[in-house]
Amino acid sequence: MAITKQHSFNKISDYSDRWKEGMDYVLVFLLWPLGALLAAFNHWKKPWSKNVFWLFCIFFGFTFVIAERGGSDSARYAEVFVDIAHSDLNLTSLFSSFYSELSDDPDVVSPIIVFLVSRATDNPKFLFMVYGLFFGFFYSRNLWFVLNKIENKVTGMILLLTLTFALINPIWHINGFRFWAAAQVFLFGTLPFLLDGNKKTLIWSAFSILVHYSFILPLGILGIFYLVKNKANLYLAFYLATAFLQELNLQWFQSILSFLPDIFYSKVLTYANAEYAETRMLSSQALQWYVTLPLEGLKWVNYIFVISFFIIGRKFINEREDLKTLLCFSLLFLGFANILSFVPSGHRYLHVANTFIFPFYIISFSAFSRIRKLFILQTFSLPLLVLFCVMSIRIGFNHFGALTVIGNPVSSAFYSYPVPLMDDIKRVL
Repeated sequence: MAITKQHSFNKISDYSDRWKEGMDYVLVFLLWPLGALLAAFNHWKKPWSKNVFWLFCIFFGFTFVIAERGGSDSARYAEVFVDIAHSDLNLTSLFSSFYSELSDDPDVVSPIIVFLVSRATDNPKFLFMVYGLFFGFFYSRNLWFVLNKIENKVTGMILLLTLTFALINPIWHINGFRFWAAAQVFLFGTLPFLLDGNKKTLIWSAFSILVHYSFILPLGILGIFYLVKNKANLYLAFYLATAFLQELNLQWFQSILSFLPDIFYSKVLTYANAEYAETRMLSSQALQWYVTLPLEGLKWVNYIFVISFFIIGRKFINEREDLKTLLCFSLLFLGFANILSFVPSGHRYLHVANTFIFPFYIISFSAFSRIRKLFILQTFSLPLLVLFCVMSIRIGFNHFGALTVIGNPVSSAFYSYPVPLMDDIKRVL
């Protein structure tokens, strides 16, 4: 009896110590959010660390720099938000518009967020703060789910792979909130199912459709995988075969998706038509090299890693059913993503697929020493991964400013400086 009481007392004491330590870092966050973020990564095994990271995501949204050039999604979000804030839209009208014939917006979550925030303010800063709250919750949970799966010592290679994973869909993707938030939600629901066999989380995979309608496609891919199960050779052949595709017939693509409900299919027709494809192609050609080259680099990293794992780590993969399941789904998803990349805006699915394959790399490198020490993988992948991380952060500099780096919630509430950090750096140089 005395032992039980002592155990309970120790448990309460440990919880009290963890709570106090967590509150200390919340105080640090209130003074300097970026410092708290760095501390969270330094103490990532602590239970409070992911919540400090989540708080930083909210702060990032509040100090987010809305792009004023290039026809960005964030500028459109802000414009629509202000219009709704000054309108007489009510909750009944909002709900009646969902999936109606008169509506051209098949999403649900973003309109609800816009409506609720617009009832309190017409300042877009608060809209993006809530975007940061929503996106950051799933982002922090996904990142820490993978971190907690790391086995043994964290090496430099594992650290680089983890950083790459974090930057595939980073917090500044709230610039295009709907799709990228849906990607985090889909990962949040699907990754535990693949690695832990947790079917309950699949409700979140389905929920991603409400965040962005286009996730009916990843959900369909998940459905195919659920039926076919682990067929590693089949998925590898499919992935490699689709890598050699040179073009896609858009009319064929439209026809195979004609089974979709009208509200979804009408949006497919908007994206998958020749005129829009030509417009997107011209836009892609105008992109800077630092946007396109790192993405090509990740493709080559995938080719090198996947083939190497099949040649050298096949026995290991077969011994780890969880990793085999994750690899098989990732290859199936990557194969479909290769096909979808020929549809205007379809290249985004490659990013989503990469958020599944990189956890496989991270966990495998930490668990399997033979792969971890394979020199050729590090030699060829290291510069490509570093390039991707550096350029991803470089793109992020367009979406946050000095306040995000040196400010705090109090100073940001009273002072606004909507100038991208990249612009300040260019002026100094």
